[in-house]
Amino acid sequence: MKPWLTNLRIVGIFFLLVSLGYLWTAQTIPLDFWSEQEPFNARSLPYLIGMACVIVSLLMLILPSPTFDWAQLLELNIVPAVIMLALLSTYGFMIDKLGFLFSTFCLLASGFLLLGERRPLRILLVAAGVTGTFWFIMDLLGIYLNPGDLFLDWS
Repeated sequence: MKPWLTNLRIVGIFFLLVSLGYLWTAQTIPLDFWSEQEPFNARSLPYLIGMACVIVSLLMLILPSPTFDWAQLLELNIVPAVIMLALLSTYGFMIDKLGFLFSTFCLLASGFLLLGERRPLRILLVAAGVTGTFWFIMDLLGIYLNPGDLFLDWS
């Protein structure tokens, strides 16, 4: 008979606790006066993400877990994941100084390079297209995206 508390279920319990903590802290996100009664506000996406994580962690606890081969962890190529985390952290620091457009373009272009895309025209077109489209949608919705301190100093 297999024990119920497997490695996957231990991770599921930890993930459930983190998800519940995330949902609890999402309640502290400040809302503008005019957006308190809106159906979609600053808390909506964190609530959706938190609930999705709770559902996934509950599925990890409920569903039967397969046997886990720890030797597979040694075969993982973890270097690109660590570099991508560093890029995302750098993006968080860059966005205030360089602005949304330039820092998002740099993040996407460097992410494509990291993942193996080597055609410069495709990298430039896709990164610029995704960044510009997202900026356009946010502008239509009336959501302010910081142009950056570097560009504000020039005007």
